[in-house]
Amino acid sequence: MFVSRIRTIKLIARFYGGIFLANFLVTLSCVYLLRFAGKDAQLLLVVFFWYKVISISLIFYTAVYYKRHELYYYQNLGISKIRLILTTSVFDFFVWLIFILLQLIIYIPGYIFNLILWSVLLIHLYAYNRK
Repeated sequence: MFVSRIRTIKLIARFYGGIFLANFLVTLSCVYLLRFAGKDAQLLLVVFFWYKVISISLIFYTAVYYKRHELYYYQNLGISKIRLILTTSVFDFFVWLIFILLQLIIYIPGYIFNLILWSVLLIHLYAYNRK
């Protein structure tokens, strides 16, 4: 039972790894724009929320369209397309929410923001070049 859950998490993480960079760049763009909002930050949260929801929808639509043959692999291992999409989108939304709250509470300085961006990009490039 425990081993099957670990296997499921690994498979979902493998699917999410292909679309992580696009989702994370949208998250960082929201944080970056929120950084310059100043007093209007709370008003722009609704705009950033819908921006994230629409971008998640478009990214997943594109991923499902281009990986439609790969989805048979996941379905044969017992993970449905709906489960993949819901699990990864909820996880991505919580990552977005954590970054937005951190930006509102502690105000991430520009050099830390750039450090996060470049480290994620380098880790992602390293992971894909390793394959």
